Amino acid sequence: MTTGTSLKLDKSSFMPLYHQIEQALRSQIEGGELAPGQAISERELSETLKVSRMTARQALHALRDEGLIYTERGRGTFVAEPKMTVHTRQLLGFSEDMRRRGLAAASKVLSFRRFRPEPAIAEKLRLEEGEEAFEIVRLRLADRVPMAYETCLLPARRCPELKRAEVERGSLYQILEQVYGVRLGQADEILEAACATAYEAQLLSIRPRSPVLVVTRRVFATDDSVIEAVRSVYRGDRYQATIQLKRR
Repeated sequence: MTTGTSLKLDKSSFMPLYHQIEQALRSQIEGGELAPGQAISERELSETLKVSRMTARQALHALRDEGLIYTERGRGTFVAEPKMTVHTRQLLGFSEDMRRRGLAAASKVLSFRRFRPEPAIAEKLRLEEGEEAFEIVRLRLADRVPMAYETCLLPARRCPELKRAEVERGSLYQILEQVYGVRLGQADEILEAACATAYEAQLLSIRPRSPVLVVTRRVFATDDSVIEAVRSVYRGDRYQATIQLKRR
């Protein structure tokens, strides 16, 4: 399909032309008329809709900022994969979440250590003096695509025999529940927008300073003890945050 062939503009409307193009393309992307990976040409939009290249460029720039499209140097502009919701009302690990979506989850463990943490980390995990913790740094993948860079801290007393090989093979939450009898209760999360560092960008296969969603989570057992403190950096082009609010 030639870009813009089904778009109609009202040039007498008070709404700017670039905004009309932006809204029309967004509707086609969200409705599936423009599929992930399909090319969108600024030149074709300009010629087909009889608008300036600058007008077409403004429309595409807005969609790119939302993560609905992306540009590859030397190749062009394409429709992005649909974003996945990272914030839900269910306490799920990454592996569980990806399986629920029908995706193959995998983890690459970048580092695994047992150590005696500094006071700030000990306080976060509610550790007694001298207690140890595990630190697990992982790259999380779905269908072999890098999705998140994660640093996880666990009180060693809750999973004293935890091994790197176990973490590489399966879901950490399932290990905690099935092997160590931990009963997960609830979690507190903080969501922040940020720009990827050079190292994060390299791991996630995105450009440095690309937008990322940073989720800081502290997980509690049903007895209110701290089970995990984790910081996850999600690709901004593949994730969005959804929060449900109710008025009491």
